[in-house]
Amino acid sequence: MSTSKEHVPTSFDNHLRDLVLGILIPGIVLSSIVLVTFAYTALQRRSRPHLHRVSFRLLVYAMVSNFILSFTLIPTETLITGPISAAGCTFAAFASNASLLFSACMYFCMALNLQLVLVHGVNGLMMEKYYVMGSFLLAAVCTITPLAAGGQFGPYNGVCWYSNPDPATQMRWLVGTQSFWILLMALLELVCFVILALYMIHRRISVKRVRSDISAKMTSSESQHAAYTVVPVLQFRGIILRITLYPLLSCALNFSSTILNLYLAQHLGNTELNFRSSILDICIINARPFLYAVLAATDPSFIRAVSALRQPTIAGRSGTQHGATSQLQLQSWCSTTPSSGTLTLADGSKAESESASRVRQSGDVPERQQQTEAGIHNTRTRRDPEQGIAADSSVVPSREDSIEFQI
Repeated sequence: MSTSKEHVPTSFDNHLRDLVLGILIPGIVLSSIVLVTFAYTALQRRSRPHLHRVSFRLLVYAMVSNFILSFTLIPTETLITGPISAAGCTFAAFASNASLLFSACMYFCMALNLQLVLVHGVNGLMMEKYYVMGSFLLAAVCTITPLAAGGQFGPYNGVCWYSNPDPATQMRWLVGTQSFWILLMALLELVCFVILALYMIHRRISVKRVRSDISAKMTSSESQHAAYTVVPVLQFRGIILRITLYPLLSCALNFSSTILNLYLAQHLGNTELNFRSSILDICIINARPFLYAVLAATDPSFIRAVSALRQPTIAGRSGTQHGATSQLQLQSWCSTTPSSGTLTLADGSKAESESASRVRQSGDVPERQQQTEAGIHNTRTRRDPEQGIAADSSVVPSREDSIEFQI
């Protein structure tokens, strides 16, 4: 059948709503489960440190936005089988556009944050609030403006979208308040990824050159540690490559959906090609919540947080070690303390000396305790630099501004 001919209804059209809901409902369910699990792990003391990362918080904001998007798409699926109220379709189009733009901004900010922190040395924790405020402001301006203009949102071509009856005006609103910004986000995500990849390759080559120069003076492990200390982008390369999956998926989905929207806005008519393009566009939009939920459920930070919750004996073992250390210190202090019954008036100077010694020893106990705890802390936080905080560690790192928390 030629794609330029008029679309002839078939039996597939009767199951179109079932197909779209079959894609949308699993995304809603999986997104709900992931978000609830995120909230639970964030409230637990043992798992909370593993989630303290800028990219993870940006991911949560994007997940919430996609969750809202999945609910605003339900009126569109109702429109496939019958008309709905104009107000409901207008609100669905407004909310869909706002959540789509905000999630696109969040995934772009994840890619931008990696570049700023690792390549340019910018503090990601300080930039986090600007990511959120800038994304919210852009989404608000691009959705409130066409809503305030009136007549821009409503039923169009079987969906709740830009519905101006004039094709030229509709194209201007679509490009100016949605397509341009989504394409820009997708393009910038790709640029950030390329810059970061080239930087990692360049630093990797530099590290190999440095290692070859100092191999005669240092052992293999020492040279590797020195290189990692100088180059954080290589120290956390596993985490970085995993985080880049989010903006790469966003880039692919945004490019495809925006190109289809622009094509359908320019080519009107009930042709076979338009019908197939419209179905493909609807499926891509409805698949977004499910695809992002799958990536979020397999996020390394989230997996380590869940692993920490599955090991409840770590805290008890740490308390046992601390109690045993304190008991040994107390016994050592008591063994060096003379009995008060042996003191006499004749050797009062000796008693005074031993009393001062006991005061100094009692003052040294907190210092020895801090040193012992520091040794335990250093032993328990020894880990692979690519894996972040160890899954079996209950220690909360003291460096809140470290690179690991900024990416």
